[in-house]
Amino acid sequence: MLRLVLLGFVGALCAALAFADPAPQPRYALVIGNSDYQQPAWKLTNPANDARLMAQALSDVGFKVTVLLDGTEAQMEDAFAAHGARLKAAGKNAVGLIYYAGHGVQSQGLNYLVPVDANARSEQDIWRQAPRLGDALRYVEDAGNSVNFVILDACRDNPLPSATRSAGGGLAEVKPARGLLISYSTAPGYVAYDGDGGNSAFAVALAETLSQKNLIAEQVFKRVADSVNVATGGLQTPFYNSGLTGADFCFAGCSGGAAPAPVVLADSVTASRLPAGSRSVGDETGAAPEAAPKFTEVSALMRGAAFAAAKAGVDLEQRKFRDCANCPDMVAIPAGSFLMGSPESEDQRKPTEGPQWKVDVGLFAASATEVTWAQLDACIDAGGCAGNKARAETRSQEWTKGPLPVVNITWPEAMEYVSWLNSQVEGEPYRLLSEAEWEYAARAGTTTAFNTGDTLSDTQANFNAGVVYNGSAKGTWPRRPIPVAHYAANAFGLFDMHGNVAEWVADCWFHDYVGRFGEAAAEDKAGCRTRAVRGGSWEKVPSYVRSATRDSYPDVGRDDAIGFRVARDPDPA
Repeated sequence: MLRLVLLGFVGALCAALAFADPAPQPRYALVIGNSDYQQPAWKLTNPANDARLMAQALSDVGFKVTVLLDGTEAQMEDAFAAHGARLKAAGKNAVGLIYYAGHGVQSQGLNYLVPVDANARSEQDIWRQAPRLGDALRYVEDAGNSVNFVILDACRDNPLPSATRSAGGGLAEVKPARGLLISYSTAPGYVAYDGDGGNSAFAVALAETLSQKNLIAEQVFKRVADSVNVATGGLQTPFYNSGLTGADFCFAGCSGGAAPAPVVLADSVTASRLPAGSRSVGDETGAAPEAAPKFTEVSALMRGAAFAAAKAGVDLEQRKFRDCANCPDMVAIPAGSFLMGSPESEDQRKPTEGPQWKVDVGLFAASATEVTWAQLDACIDAGGCAGNKARAETRSQEWTKGPLPVVNITWPEAMEYVSWLNSQVEGEPYRLLSEAEWEYAARAGTTTAFNTGDTLSDTQANFNAGVVYNGSAKGTWPRRPIPVAHYAANAFGLFDMHGNVAEWVADCWFHDYVGRFGEAAAEDKAGCRTRAVRGGSWEKVPSYVRSATRDSYPDVGRDDAIGFRVARDPDPA
């Protein structure tokens, strides 16, 4: 069963890298798992299991948990009201969390949580029979407490008959309000996977990560995202919107563990229902539009902390950030120097890879993966990449699914995407990597042919592993691009620097490095029509995916093995 997960964290982020101990906070969680739907075709296996798993995990980090299994419409409404009442009684310092697993339906931009007694044949029936996510959030808003989490683990397939529904796949994206981090287990409109066992990949990853001490909410989600990506073979790409403010929140404690609390299992929840008020058709968070600005102080703090962590040589996890919901995941790369090109002794070295020269690389960030179709589609949908023909020029629709890297994109079209990214933030910090920055990032401190050593295997990258290099063993060859981040990242946290798709960089093509020295600036010239391409691709033999390998291509040319990734500069001091 396919699912979409929405995770809403209200916690905090401060600019400092040091953690601070929060004051004692009462913690309350409501966990709902709907599996036994009265309509046989709607029955699900995992939601009840996921609810039990999450209830225990939350209890272990100090939440008083109430569980509702197979909730009817009335029981779900009562549960949301009772949860809000508990938080209101506990005061502003309380921490609240709602977890829902079961069917979820999007209709006209709003999300509905489907109870087990729903007998819906149309979207109009869903409007009448299913609680709206926005109304559940209003109970929380009315409580007035400062820290809240909402986790919506809702089945991706719309249970309504296809002939009677107009809603698109997945759930609608919810705009973040101040103090609310909204995280999806995958991009809206794309598939989230349930896993092979009795729990979803997201529920398993979240339950395991919640128990890790000294992780603030943002880091918990980032680690969950990494785990889900690995567990689904790169087919699931989580992302989040953030409006977090205030002090850091750590589920398992910022400087020590939280005391476990008992789990209260219940087949139903009974409580006095609070007045629900009118059902608005506006933003589900209830926030005014100005509460979710395009560029927020929070994202600036997260970004600044990531660059500061890279500069200080701090843990890789703290170097990651994202500027906006549809922006790529970025990793801050520390400054340094390296020898660019290959030594004459390197097996199958090409003349274009020399002479080696010492390059000084400043602090910058690179996208963790090659730009995906999901990310390009966000630009197209927003009107920022109008006229982009990459998809139409790609040989198969199977090659253009969301988590796969973009191919058949021209250099000018890649630059249009960069321009759109810059329209989402202040200034113009986004760009393509220079060729020197690309090799520095690919090597990640190594001097060998690959960042994996002097050999590369089919378990480390996507390339023609049927050909051996430097004594490597033969392997399998997918003969096509595969989802980004399928293989392990290098030491800088970057995926697919060898193979999968080759990547446009900012430089014009120059035959060699004669006369080069100094900084890692892009080499450009007026009227340049041929650009450098780095990294090799899925169709190349191993010698053509080495760290030093260079290639060239016409800037308006298209190739089903060429894509790109982006770079970002730090904010001005």
